Amino acid sequence: MAVIITMIYYFVFLFLYLSDVISGVSFLVILLLSLIILSTVLIVYWNKRAIKRKVMLITSLMALLFCYEMPLLFYDANTHAVYRYIDPLEIYKGSGIYLLGVNRVDFQFTENKKAVIDLLNKQKMDYLDITKITNSDRYGSKNRQLLKWFHLGKSDVDQMRDNVKQFLVKEDGRINEFLNSETIEGSSAGLGLALTGLIMRGDLQNDLKIAVTGAISETGDVLPIGILKEKMKIAEKAGFSLMIIPSANRKEAKQIQKKLNVNIKIIDVAQIDEAVLLINELNGKSK
Repeated sequence: MAVIITMIYYFVFLFLYLSDVISGVSFLVILLLSLIILSTVLIVYWNKRAIKRKVMLITSLMALLFCYEMPLLFYDANTHAVYRYIDPLEIYKGSGIYLLGVNRVDFQFTENKKAVIDLLNKQKMDYLDITKITNSDRYGSKNRQLLKWFHLGKSDVDQMRDNVKQFLVKEDGRINEFLNSETIEGSSAGLGLALTGLIMRGDLQNDLKIAVTGAISETGDVLPIGILKEKMKIAEKAGFSLMIIPSANRKEAKQIQKKLNVNIKIIDVAQIDEAVLLINELNGKSK
């Protein structure tokens, strides 16, 4: 029962943190004070075996929770994310398949969006969008970093590498070079890499210039991606008239296109094979 009460206590404050009611520092201070109080109680009742066992158990549990959440200190300062333009990348020259990437820069201790814009103007930096970083964003970043530190599970890039490799069966040096770059994050290049690989080995031909974004599963399903608005802005700025996106992002893309008046033909696909058929149709070819 003591363990259950301790976990409920922890989740209440975790919920308040994820809801942006309290800050990361406040969350950690609450856990630390709780740990100090429990440690004091443990000392007081050290000679009473029955109470000592229970208090020791929940004190140990609280210590583990505090250690697990402590890295939040390194993320609490990040207040706004700025997304900047990156030139679309054609890994295999002549393929016509361009990957869409976005440069993200996190700003610390900025009060509001206007303060970020002022800093960007002073530094003469162009940007696509500015978003406020929420506690939920920070918590996700912290958990992903912990998984990476302790080699638990695969990163998005590693999962993308495995899925592309499984789909193409055969590895390619240019694709591996891209995947091994320390600058890439996420998995949204998966579809573009798979299509590029098919073109490189002669299973697909394309004479058009197409911007492509989309993650893929190991079975060839095209999965949804994030920061679509910024990628659509980049595609338009780079002069693309065609853009392939996941079907799961179709509704979002239509809303963005209507709101920002993005003048690009957006085509969505749910499977890599569907993308191949589409590219053949666009090139006036039949498989």
